[in-house]
Amino acid sequence: MKGKWRQNLHIEPPEGWMNDPNGLCFFDGLYHVYFQYSPGTPCGESTRRWGHYVSPNMLSWKYKGIVLEPDIPGDRDGVFSGSAVAFEDHIEYFYTGNVMEEGNFDYVLEGRGANVIFVSSSDGSYMSSKKIILDNSGYPDFCSCHVRDPKVTFEDGIYKMVLGARTKDDKGCVLFYEGADVDSFEYKGCFSAPDMGYMWECPDLFELGGRKYLAFCPQGVDQGDFKFQNLFQSGYFVFDGSVPLKLEEFEEFEEFDYGFDFYAPQTFTAPDGRRILIGWMGIGDDAYSNPTAELGWQHCLTLPRELSVDSDGMILQKPLRELETIKRPGKKVNGEAWEKLPFELECTDCSDKVSVAVSGAEITWSRDEGVLSLHFTNNEGFGRTERRINLESLTSLRIIADASSLEIYINGGRYVMSTRFYPEYKQVRIAADGASTEVYALRLNDTLVAIGEALIDFIPDKTGCEFREVTAFSPAAGGAPANVCAAYSKLGGKSRMITQLGQDPFGGVITGTLNDAGVDTSYISYTNAANTALAFVSLSKDGNRVFSFYRNPSADMLFEPGDVTGDMLDDCYALHFCSVSLGDFPMKDAHRAAVTIARRQGAIVSFDPNLRFMLWDDRSALKKVIWEFLPDCDILKISDEELEFITGTSSLEEAVPLLFAGSVKLVILTKGKDGASAFNPLGSVDSAVPAVKATDTTGAGDAFIGSFLWSLRSRGIGREDLGNCPLSVIKECLDFANRYCSISVQRSGAIPSYPTLEEMKGLNG
Repeated sequence: MKGKWRQNLHIEPPEGWMNDPNGLCFFDGLYHVYFQYSPGTPCGESTRRWGHYVSPNMLSWKYKGIVLEPDIPGDRDGVFSGSAVAFEDHIEYFYTGNVMEEGNFDYVLEGRGANVIFVSSSDGSYMSSKKIILDNSGYPDFCSCHVRDPKVTFEDGIYKMVLGARTKDDKGCVLFYEGADVDSFEYKGCFSAPDMGYMWECPDLFELGGRKYLAFCPQGVDQGDFKFQNLFQSGYFVFDGSVPLKLEEFEEFEEFDYGFDFYAPQTFTAPDGRRILIGWMGIGDDAYSNPTAELGWQHCLTLPRELSVDSDGMILQKPLRELETIKRPGKKVNGEAWEKLPFELECTDCSDKVSVAVSGAEITWSRDEGVLSLHFTNNEGFGRTERRINLESLTSLRIIADASSLEIYINGGRYVMSTRFYPEYKQVRIAADGASTEVYALRLNDTLVAIGEALIDFIPDKTGCEFREVTAFSPAAGGAPANVCAAYSKLGGKSRMITQLGQDPFGGVITGTLNDAGVDTSYISYTNAANTALAFVSLSKDGNRVFSFYRNPSADMLFEPGDVTGDMLDDCYALHFCSVSLGDFPMKDAHRAAVTIARRQGAIVSFDPNLRFMLWDDRSALKKVIWEFLPDCDILKISDEELEFITGTSSLEEAVPLLFAGSVKLVILTKGKDGASAFNPLGSVDSAVPAVKATDTTGAGDAFIGSFLWSLRSRGIGREDLGNCPLSVIKECLDFANRYCSISVQRSGAIPSYPTLEEMKGLNG
């Protein structure tokens, strides 16, 4: 299953390979995380680029696409790691452009170019032209060709930069530069230390709690039983001096993380002053593996960690405090329990001997031995064996367990151990002995999940004419549930499509279009038993549509109820569906399974009948199935044209009360150019649509409900709030959805016509 081991809280690549976090910053109300990305190659063979995620809260992340590609001579062999400086109206980026010359070179002392490249952006996504501000000629003579990973800060009107480097005699070091502007960086000094490897990567220089810290990743340090247990290391020195740094001012090198999977961390400052660290939850060239590579992607980033300082000047790392907002009430673990991932496990009141297990990963400690061990008792570690810490006393353990990772915070974050693990099921065994233990479910519930048809709409070359007058059609991905997902995602939300496509080129077009719109397609399945559904569309003079469907059967109709699994809806905010796929075929029962899971998880269930009479031989069967599903819904969205068919009356006063059947808490009636009305137990409210000239209404209703659900979610309105939600708030959501539709109908197609939130802000002044 493609969705297996997909994380809930951690940033992962949509596909391909991920490594170092880059360009961490906060700008224009969003946290920005860039990362080293090799799309299409889960083992990292393709040239490195920068991918981009954003979040308003560091919990719910939205993939924005690739923002930097190797497209100039100065970075032709890779856009390597770097950093960002956020100003009030723009972001500045500094990264290493990698160049590998052709010829018989060792690529250490010759044949390799390492360029510091500068770009800027006014929105975090669209980049300026690139400028090389340092190349090999700007580094000290003692440096090899390995100089990379600029971390830049702007302090008191001065740019300050640290670079990781390897000397010609194979010693790792950090180079220091300063400049009044990006074109005037000058070398200010170097720092190195004995017995600390041949290359230092990913340097970071920052202040915390009144002290200064130099962090970096040394390669080539001798591995030990309790220190430097990984192939490559990551940690920091504490010092009190200024540049140039002196070795005698430093205390012993301290590792950030003692687990299997941690490297290349970078820190930044949040708006509230917190120093936040994010690392790569992976490591290169080690003996263990990640089975997700066989599924098309590999690696993730750590959760953001808040840094503070203990009385000895050592860094404490704790999970970001925002996690508290998604914790469910805790329950005691007495001996053994089972819990669904993701969750948080907290152990306090530790005795002289402690054992805690999460599936096959076991953490043990005893006062007599003075050693804490993380080891695997089964094959879920995929080659990971044991990591150990010398620890005289154990006061607390805090474990964040996601779908395929563990982050273990020891003694208030004085030590951390991170590892990937790959349990077969999302319900895992917990066992605890020797400590007071509680488990807390972590539920983000921020994803719109839609189930049903995804198809190819063939759009006519002529509008305002009869179907027979059309001479050509252009294919476009569509289908109402897919359209709703795309609208939700283009506004910045997370969405997921559950459907089945044919193993044909049209299925590939749909998947690619949804991916481009930011929709999670990892749970789409594919079959040779039927083709992808097609629909030919004709647009009449008033902009309304006439459909001709080719789906008898289509691949989506054959989707089995057994293919609907709980992990598809683990993070579900709302489940949305329509009536097109509720005919007498397996997909109908798949809908029933999805609704059952969604209701059990407390998600909103949203139903738009979206009547397509030409697909039904018996209209009474259509009406019957609508009333079969309607009582299990929380939101019902219907058009004025559908009202009489569904209720049997054209009288609004008579029809609306009939629609509040079963669990229905909110009824939305759309009226085309006349706007929309909403009804809940508190009353009703109307919303007008802006007056515009409609070019194409394809997917307009889907744009409406997708943007309406996004607006509800952005206001924190859940299923339990719908019945008593103030009408003024409902009106705000309706107004937003109507504005969204008014933009969409002035453009052609469905998904391509949907604006982003940024476009809406611009178009609405």
